[in-house]
Amino acid sequence: MEPSIQPPLESTSSSFPRQKIKTIDSMKTFLMATAALGPFALPLLWRNPRYKWPTKVAASIAVLAFTWLLLHFAETYLKDQLEQFEQLKAQLEQARQAQ
Repeated sequence: MEPSIQPPLESTSSSFPRQKIKTIDSMKTFLMATAALGPFALPLLWRNPRYKWPTKVAASIAVLAFTWLLLHFAETYLKDQLEQFEQLKAQLEQARQAQ
């Protein structure tokens, strides 16, 4: 005779039963998707029934602002790299003409 395995008893500390969260609706999934996909992860936030409208708007604004900030830094970095490349190109041209 095999021993029967009993599921653990749920705690009754709160008056509301705890709902199981789908993986796609977890905050961890949203944060990982946002880190990988940026604003393309926002539909995960908006389809989630656990968050109220103001939370969704605030999180969307934060994600869009952070995305804009990253794009701004990338643009600044690329402009600086292009400028350095142009300076190096000019130095190589001068060295070639001096020969």
